Amino acid sequence: MPREPVNVVDRGAACLLGGALGDALGAPVQYLGWADIQRDHGPRGVLEPPRPALVTDDTQLTLFTADGYLRAWVRGQTTGEWDPVDVVWRSYRRWLVTQQVAAPEPGATGLVADERLYSSRSPGLTCLRALAADSPPSPEQPHNESSGCNGVTRTAPAGFAPSAEIAYDLGCRFAALTHGGTGGWVSGGAFALLIHLLAVRGRPIREAVDQVIGRVLRSDPYTANTLNRAVVFAEEHRAQGFESVRVDRLGSGWTGPEALAIAVHVVLVHPKRSQFADALRAAANHSGGSDATAALTGNILGALHGTAALPRDWLAGLELVDLLTRLGGDLARSVTGQEFDLHRYA
Repeated sequence: MPREPVNVVDRGAACLLGGALGDALGAPVQYLGWADIQRDHGPRGVLEPPRPALVTDDTQLTLFTADGYLRAWVRGQTTGEWDPVDVVWRSYRRWLVTQQVAAPEPGATGLVADERLYSSRSPGLTCLRALAADSPPSPEQPHNESSGCNGVTRTAPAGFAPSAEIAYDLGCRFAALTHGGTGGWVSGGAFALLIHLLAVRGRPIREAVDQVIGRVLRSDPYTANTLNRAVVFAEEHRAQGFESVRVDRLGSGWTGPEALAIAVHVVLVHPKRSQFADALRAAANHSGGSDATAALTGNILGALHGTAALPRDWLAGLELVDLLTRLGGDLARSVTGQEFDLHRYA
């Protein structure tokens, strides 16, 4: 059974907010090596998001994933038509417009009416090229072979699908709209499934991770083995009492499987609600995709613990808090059967 509806709504909001906090924390150091991060931010690295805490394209696309999924859900409820992959593809194409022009067109509605989203945050070429195509790709008919991390970083909203299997399938297919390499889309499905198990089903973190690994093993042994290494390294960390988290053993985080494995490893080492800030710092301070790994970590911990885990002073400087809170809450309301304003997604 799902968690109590009110708790799910809180976790839905916290999932998107936590991901945005991690994104903003890691963004200033995402292209720096560890030595350069220490040079610029001190021996412990970056410790808190800048003010204002600006998100990257990862959070922008997460918002458009959520908006697209909710539009598909509302259409399904009102007309019986259910095609979330196509609707999310169209939502991503609307995001692409925000990267090409300076402001909304007169009469724009929905997310594309929000001037704050008309800001280019150095989106990846893989996403830009994929979304410029005439038709949406799929795992069965990919347009490229990329397994980059920008596929997995936006699939958290799929975790609020009605069932675990639907969450996994949609996560895979949403990621495959831009990333055709097996690891690029399987990691998207794995992440969506993990969010579903934590936020909606209320599973403990280790049980949820084990279930994800078992499901992913049927699709991609490489991604499953990468996640299993994250678990093994976390067990070693606890057993040997290491002072710092060594995420570099799992890679740089530039690919989907590596980024998700780093996030899972960090959460298993820092699973408590009070450890949110420490977990995000561990996920951001390494040589690699710091914004992606910290964003995924924030999504997971938000889904696990709710808004009480989020540092208030960090939230105070975060942009788009209202959108993240509303869309995260509405995702949760859709899966728990609570009322929300359907006209926003008509």
